[in-house]
Amino acid sequence: MKKKKLLFINGHLNTGGVEKALLDFLNHLDYEKYEVDLLLMEKLGDYTPQLPGQVHVLLRSIEGTYGFLPKVILKSIRNRDWFSLKMRLIFLLMRWFGNNKIALAGKMLTDGKVYDCVIGFRRGFCTQIAAHAVKADYRITWWHHGCVNVEPAAYLEEVSNCHQIVAVSEGCRRMLAEVMPTLEDRLVTIHNMLDANRVWDKANAFDPYPDKSILHVVSVGGLVPEKHFDNAIYAARQLKDRGFRFRWHLVGDGVLRDDLRRKAVELDVTDCFIFEGNQVNPYPYMKHADLFVHPSYVESFGIVVTEALALGVPCVITRSSGVMDFLSDGENAVLTEQCPEDLTEKVLMVLQNTELCSHLKDNARCPEQFCPEAVMKKIDDLLEARI
Repeated sequence: MKKKKLLFINGHLNTGGVEKALLDFLNHLDYEKYEVDLLLMEKLGDYTPQLPGQVHVLLRSIEGTYGFLPKVILKSIRNRDWFSLKMRLIFLLMRWFGNNKIALAGKMLTDGKVYDCVIGFRRGFCTQIAAHAVKADYRITWWHHGCVNVEPAAYLEEVSNCHQIVAVSEGCRRMLAEVMPTLEDRLVTIHNMLDANRVWDKANAFDPYPDKSILHVVSVGGLVPEKHFDNAIYAARQLKDRGFRFRWHLVGDGVLRDDLRRKAVELDVTDCFIFEGNQVNPYPYMKHADLFVHPSYVESFGIVVTEALALGVPCVITRSSGVMDFLSDGENAVLTEQCPEDLTEKVLMVLQNTELCSHLKDNARCPEQFCPEAVMKKIDDLLEARI
């Protein structure tokens, strides 16, 4: 049987929910059926060593195009970096004449290879390349955001050449259909997967909490505005005021790192609110915690929440569109409204109610529809039906 040629496009493979989802898909594809290229437009990243050996990586970094135009041109000429120079000029043409001008970069990006299917795994530039610059019979884009963070007209133009738009939760699919009704016939829901066995294996790598005499609370995610980790710092202050002996561990990094550190100083919780930084393997921090808290207001799916459930950790989760596909308040998690006061109230409620905490632990498990077999069947069905 002749293998189908697939091209996935993403920016990088640094730690993050989108990149974790992509890595999971690539690790579970049937390489007897598919020949796979992965085009990365920025850098490799922390997850690169975990890629299956069958994936051929095409690194075409556009980082050399960043900055003030005259400086970029001079630097490119000085370094004989003709790729960055050409890409920057193409970006100008895209701004003046439309996204389809990215087609001029097609040969540079893929060496002119023809694919059965191209998948822009992020909206924006990755999808523009998939829609206009790659020779392919079928074009798919993924939607990973829990709100519509783009002008509808601009997005409709961006996906005009795409045959299918995959939303990672039913909440996202409904949201896109409501905001952009003309997309409805092309929308399909395919959840991100959770390989619970793999998560458990990694969770047993080490125990990050040698002091078992205190409570350990953990939050995991990118330090970006929509995650609202400032609410976690506020809750930590309230726990401290009530005399709890605890450490709140924040695993992750991002643009708000310094702002959040200043907030911790301002609220005088630096002794009990610990910034653990970026961790390629965050699962030991989750498995050994007494409570997992996710304060994010915007989640398209919530991979880290499903991971916490799979590890059997009691969870306090802020309501957002993606997580409502699989959470039931008071059963497998306690849900909070999008405000620091309610988050604090629910954290206190769980920590002070041992019966509720035990009930949450007993019901914490990965929903079956997110297991690799179920998700990969949907992906295979989508690909096989079209290519």
